[in-house]
Amino acid sequence: MSSHPVRHILLAIDSLIGRGAEKVVVNLGEALIALGHRVSIVIYEDIVEFAVDPRITVHRLHPAERHRIRLLSRLTDNDNVRRFRALLSRIEADKGHVDLILSALPRIDRILSRIRDPRIHHVIHNALSMQNGIRNNSWRKKLARIWHAKRMYDGRQVIGVSAGVGQDLVDFVKVRPAALRTIYNPFDFEVVRVRAVEPFTPPVQDYILHIGAFTLKQKRQDLLIEAYAASGLTCPLVLLGKGRDEARIRQLAQQHGVAERVIFAGFQANPYPWIRHARLLALSSAYEGFGNVLVEALVLGTPVVATDCPAGPGEILASMPQMLVPSGDATAFAARLAACYATPPVIDVASLARFEAPVVANEYLKLIP
Repeated sequence: MSSHPVRHILLAIDSLIGRGAEKVVVNLGEALIALGHRVSIVIYEDIVEFAVDPRITVHRLHPAERHRIRLLSRLTDNDNVRRFRALLSRIEADKGHVDLILSALPRIDRILSRIRDPRIHHVIHNALSMQNGIRNNSWRKKLARIWHAKRMYDGRQVIGVSAGVGQDLVDFVKVRPAALRTIYNPFDFEVVRVRAVEPFTPPVQDYILHIGAFTLKQKRQDLLIEAYAASGLTCPLVLLGKGRDEARIRQLAQQHGVAERVIFAGFQANPYPWIRHARLLALSSAYEGFGNVLVEALVLGTPVVATDCPAGPGEILASMPQMLVPSGDATAFAARLAACYATPPVIDVASLARFEAPVVANEYLKLIP
């Protein structure tokens, strides 16, 4: 029996909608439960699209709606701070003292950043200067967005899901945190492998796979289509996902003369069999906080070709640089796709151990005094 004390960790996030940061929170909660600790989750918006371990209680904040007038919105923020404090008291009365509070995503961060409590750490899941348009915007918008981020994170305890996320926050968003740490996203390798062997018949063979929301600003499917067309490859390109830019991406496939070889397979609740059967996985993003799908592909033995974009891919693939291409370079991307398709690069399996869920969960537990 473990001699380590049982800890109670509270994970606060905007919602549990089916996206990356939300999945990370669920994975972390389950990893902490597996280590014998207690976990509570607080969500700002009442959306739950994940199957959450029944041992984890999900609490709804039921926030007051923000007013459009800035002065009144600050009064609303004060009301929501009171609501969070009251909810925290009820959680502790029911489940015991909370040892650590991890806040993720802007709406819940806006509330918790107004609370002075050494247990609170803000987890940043993306390169905010890219996500918020700070790097490439007019100076007025840039200053406004920098000011907003600094109001939330200056003097706070901050965790980046990659070192690049933290560096971006300091260098481009100009935030000066009280403490800045890097803790990678957690993955249950066994769950990924088990789900990957669920019954599945691939629609085509030897395909290149791309997974991501159809948002050209971040995922850059335009770069991917251009590189695929220039690569000379005749294998199919399969796109998993959905989003507002799907029509434009289909149009780009037509323009580049590859529409007959590009398969739009839609959103897949279980993408792992698709990953396992792919010859390569391609990630063409302009920015990523981490790049979860890269780790998942490598765990399943599928090599990747990824843009070395801010902030995570370069760290994930640090020991496998042959899988990286300069961000935004369609010519380099095309050449690397062709080369890696012909001769799949070797995966450094040992380098993936740092992303296993128990390893990551223990990094978070070290934050507790």
